[in-house]
Amino acid sequence: MISSIFGRTNPVNFLIVSLFLSFFLIGGYFLYLDIAFSTQTLWLLVESLALVLMILFLVDFINKKNNLTKGNSYTVLFFVLLFCLFPKIFNEIDLLISNVFILMSFRRIISLRSNRDVEIKIFDASLWIFVASFFYSWALFFIVLVFFALFLYKKNDYRNVLIPFVTLFVVLILAFTFYFLTNKINGFYDLLDFSPRFVIEKYEDIRYIVPLIFMCTMGGWAAIVFFLKKQSKAFKTRVPGILVMLLLGVSILVAILSESANTSELVYALFPLAVIIARYVESIRRLWLREVFISTFIIMPFIVLFL
Repeated sequence: MISSIFGRTNPVNFLIVSLFLSFFLIGGYFLYLDIAFSTQTLWLLVESLALVLMILFLVDFINKKNNLTKGNSYTVLFFVLLFCLFPKIFNEIDLLISNVFILMSFRRIISLRSNRDVEIKIFDASLWIFVASFFYSWALFFIVLVFFALFLYKKNDYRNVLIPFVTLFVVLILAFTFYFLTNKINGFYDLLDFSPRFVIEKYEDIRYIVPLIFMCTMGGWAAIVFFLKKQSKAFKTRVPGILVMLLLGVSILVAILSESANTSELVYALFPLAVIIARYVESIRRLWLREVFISTFIIMPFIVLFL
């Protein structure tokens, strides 16, 4: 039944997952994070909800615009379910803002295949990544996706390759000017600090390790199937899938190296994982197995919420 509902695109499906996400946002604040109710908390709640819904809209738009899945709502469904596995993300406003810009960048990167306005798209994609790094410095690592896309789409002309560097120079000049004029120059230097921190203690928290193991098991299996299965005979039509895998790879690298000491650093991996898991669900031919797979994902966030 669940697979039949989300097995097609329908505006009602977006409304369902939005309500589900809103419920877990509230539950995450007051049950999981145990934050006391106040006017400030209410404002943060509204701010988080607006950002999360914006992210959800971008996920749905990128998926439909580039046909990453076969005309269904599985991607937004699994994105929301993965998001709800890690309620701490809801309280990380800077990370949510950064993820918005990374998704906007990925939208421009993947659209390079249209061969229209290539230079503008490269500039935009680079710009959004650099802006994202102001909110979370490790987001800068996603710039490698731009160069991979140039290579995969055979747009690696030297002029195109130089565009990200020009964009970086412009952004650095503007940022330095802003921090200098506002007497916050130390904040500018903090953006350039990429000292890895491996916080082993977080793996001792059952509320971290249980959803992480679940996500790695389910997502890992789906990624293996996604990687081994031929998506198309034409290389050009396989590139979006390759870029999704690269996005996941960079997201995992950022999660490992970043300074965050909780589950919030996994936010970048949720979109590519949602696409990969959705593609795997599409390949499941037995209806009962598909229902069990989806139902397990739906039940897991409730278990995490009350751990």
